[in-house]
Order: sequence, then structure tokens, then C-alpha cells
Amino acid sequence: MSNPEARLSLATLVAERMAEVGIARAEFMNLTGFTTESSFGSYLAGFSKLHLWQVPLIAKTLELDERRLLLMCLEQNHDDWCMDLFRRHI
Repeated sequence: MSNPEARLSLATLVAERMAEVGIARAEFMNLTGFTTESSFGSYLAGFSKLHLWQVPLIAKTLELDERRLLLMCLEQNHDDWCMDLFRRHI
């Protein structure tokens, strides 16, 4: 199951934080594992998901709370029941 609202919320957070931190798009892509401009553009538009393996890289690069980012990433794929379980244990 895919949650488009969660994907878009996470992508919006990343884009806004990139602007706040002042990191260039190419540098961000290089540091966080996005290999092509089209894949990153697709992600920012909410068409593709952020991968779990990217969470630590993005959290460090954008100075974000890794736990929060992880939960947002998990929300892309899981329903409310699962998310409640994750929140209780993470």
C-alpha cells in the first residue's frame, strides 16, 4: 500500500529544508544517493518514495531528526495500525 500524502509530505519537508540549509540540488543528490536528476525530480513531485537506506544520509545532510524522518518514511508504505505500532516502539 502506498500513501501519496505521506510521500508528498516527506518530499515537501526535504525541499523546504534544502532551501533553509542552502544546499545545492546537485550536492544534495550526491550526498544522499539520488543518482539522476529525473529520479530526484520524481521524488520531489511525490511520485516515488524515499528509501529507508537514505534516511540517515538525509537526516545528517539536512540536520533533521532521524527518528522523525524514519517514521515519515515508514508512513509512505504502512497503514495507521502499523504506524501506531512503530511509534510505540521507535
